[in-house]
Amino acid sequence: MSYILLFLLFGSITLSFTEISANFERIKERLESSGKQISIVGYSQPPEAASYLNHDLTQNVPHKVNLTKEITKSIREWTPRLLALDPTCPYYFSKLTDPLIPEQDRNLLSYLLAIESNKTLEYPFISILPDSYRNAVPLLSIFRCHHLVYPTSDSFFHNVELIIGPGKTELPFEQQSNMYSQLFCSLYGWPQVVLVDQSKQSTTTTTTTTTTFNKESFLSQEKFNGIDFISTNLAPGTCLYVPPEWVIGGELNNSISLSYTLKKIEKPASDEETLSCTKTGKTTIDNIDFDITDQFNITEIGLVVYFYQYLNPPLFDRQYTAQEFFQNFQSDRNISQLVMKWTPALIDLINNTLFQRLDLNKDNKFSVDDYFEIKRSNLINLQESVLDVLEKLRVIIVEQYQELNETISKFSQQVRDSASQEKLGEQNAEVKETIDKVNKKKTKRPSSTKQRVREDDASVLFDDKQDEEIISNGDQEQEEEITAEPVDNDTELHRTDL
Repeated sequence: MSYILLFLLFGSITLSFTEISANFERIKERLESSGKQISIVGYSQPPEAASYLNHDLTQNVPHKVNLTKEITKSIREWTPRLLALDPTCPYYFSKLTDPLIPEQDRNLLSYLLAIESNKTLEYPFISILPDSYRNAVPLLSIFRCHHLVYPTSDSFFHNVELIIGPGKTELPFEQQSNMYSQLFCSLYGWPQVVLVDQSKQSTTTTTTTTTTFNKESFLSQEKFNGIDFISTNLAPGTCLYVPPEWVIGGELNNSISLSYTLKKIEKPASDEETLSCTKTGKTTIDNIDFDITDQFNITEIGLVVYFYQYLNPPLFDRQYTAQEFFQNFQSDRNISQLVMKWTPALIDLINNTLFQRLDLNKDNKFSVDDYFEIKRSNLINLQESVLDVLEKLRVIIVEQYQELNETISKFSQQVRDSASQEKLGEQNAEVKETIDKVNKKKTKRPSSTKQRVREDDASVLFDDKQDEEIISNGDQEQEEEITAEPVDNDTELHRTDL
């Protein structure tokens, strides 16, 4: 797979683990002392989709629905420990967050560990649920109307958010848009929430202005005469429907939740008129089109996730010095099967350069503490810096294999050359053997008409015509030895009948 990493020195934004002021409790007490608390409708069993569409989604009435049986799988798999086991989970940072706003630039791993230790943080983790998680979340039966799931025009589902609140971390009071409702589902823990009806406010003799309810207005106002509010908590598997124009705030109490934002459905003009609902089959929310989707891609942070595995998640009980990191990297089967020779340059690349890239907090150790330093704002730079190191590693490995290929090519050529020389030697031996046979069978007769020549010169025996005949006969004799039985004739020096 292709990977990325370019290291920059960056400042880290640390999480605040100190206890914060209990704004939620103060606001809740003020509402209880002067507001009007109303009861909330609850369904012990989920209603049919058609009934829910016509009698609940079109009404301006909050209610709770027990959906435990449908999301049991989610409840089991979305515990902090099991989420930490997911290699993509600790490094998820939504692209939709703003790194300039500290509360929107958080490390999910920090929140998961804070839940296990029941520590309160200043802000909850709220981010678009990544596509890689959505295949574990079933489409709730109350939404299984075909035109809601597969719309021909505007989508009914706007977005779905992951909300994690360690300890008594608070969900800030915010007003829902007039065009959207919300379904808040607890998967882990027991969050406590307060709902306030923004549309119903008392009018005093001194003012006729309408107050927009939020944390600041709730804390600045002492009395809430005539304000309708609901206070309730959610068991795991229970969902709370928040109509448009209602304000919601809460104390999350070590919880993990999903929050669906839904398009407002207008009520038919006539009470006798109903909205049609063709029921669909079971599916998961990864098959639903949301208006807002996160473009998170695991390949963007694959390298960070890969080296995170060295730390033994979810215990995170391992740490490495530079030398220990190199030894672990060297013994990594994915690496050891590729590297042919650990040269000084290669050792320095891993032992120093790569280690320094991953040692984000500069304590000369690679540990889980370095991952607490990762934010969305620096994640891409980190990934690119590691890719740069591994690209250099790839080049070195390729060069080693090229050198090996060149050595193999030279050796192969030497073998081919040796075989050619051996074959040529065999051919020369055959020619010499033929000539020797001819020399043995031919009697030397010096010519009286020619000058004397050296006795070892074969040309003395033959003129040009005889020379050609003897060579021809020599070849025939050689062929005879291979293809026919020899003929004994002591009186015949040269055979001419072959």
